[in-house]
Amino acid sequence: MRVTTSQAQRAQLDYIQSNLQRLVKAQDQAATGKRFQKGSEDPAAAADVLRADSTLAANSQFMRNGDLAIARASEEDRVLNSVQLITERARDLASQQANATADAGTRLIARAEVDQLIEAAIGLGNTRYNNGFLFGGTRELEQPLTTTSPYVASFVALGNPQYEVAAGQLSAPNHNAHEIFIASGVMQALRNLSDALGANNLPGISNALPALTTASDGVGRLLGETGARVNQYETIKSQMVVANLDTRVRKSMLYDIDLTDAAANFAQAQSAYQAALSAANRVLNLNVLDYLR
Repeated sequence: MRVTTSQAQRAQLDYIQSNLQRLVKAQDQAATGKRFQKGSEDPAAAADVLRADSTLAANSQFMRNGDLAIARASEEDRVLNSVQLITERARDLASQQANATADAGTRLIARAEVDQLIEAAIGLGNTRYNNGFLFGGTRELEQPLTTTSPYVASFVALGNPQYEVAAGQLSAPNHNAHEIFIASGVMQALRNLSDALGANNLPGISNALPALTTASDGVGRLLGETGARVNQYETIKSQMVVANLDTRVRKSMLYDIDLTDAAANFAQAQSAYQAALSAANRVLNLNVLDYLR
């Protein structure tokens, strides 16, 4: 096959262009530390990198949600401990006033303290959190507890705010005021004790003791649930940290290039490009006299 001068020239130009592209790519890799700059250079790897980025972004959001959930649960833990102390103090007062040494006067004094405990419990039930109420359920902006029976607003029992702490895993980090103060029997037991002390009602005072014990046990169960949730969130966060590390390693293997290798590739590409220019210079400068020698 006869090769014309123009064909030889085009071949040399194509060779120069190919080596220039290789040099530019090597230069980009050395400058950025990345194997490719555009997805079209390696579509399969680029798709995996995008998936890794999506996973990392999602896990970061889950971890932030976990932190928010832990903060809410930890604040509830503090409040529940205070509520339990209230029930224990009320139980002590009931025990003291249920014996024969107590009289109407001491029981009125004890009633005043129980009423203070009721006020303290209502204050705890209306604990503020961020811009709302910690125990307001799904209507956090509305105050959940009132100062009169039945004490808790009806909407509170509708549910609790939920956080997505892992893919498809929604969790409510804390209880609402209805669960803590009404369903547990705390407010009713305190109210019954106050009424019995005010009426100097010895049987009523005695009956308040088991009710307060039941209420205290109920708060204790809620404390256990809250602690278990915190442990769950901490475990999920730890798993996310490991998963993120694995994902970053996989992404790095697909996307990053060792800078030493990048520098070596650049030097090789530069030498090849210079050699292509030199060869092309000789070919492109040939004339008919060169062929006649």
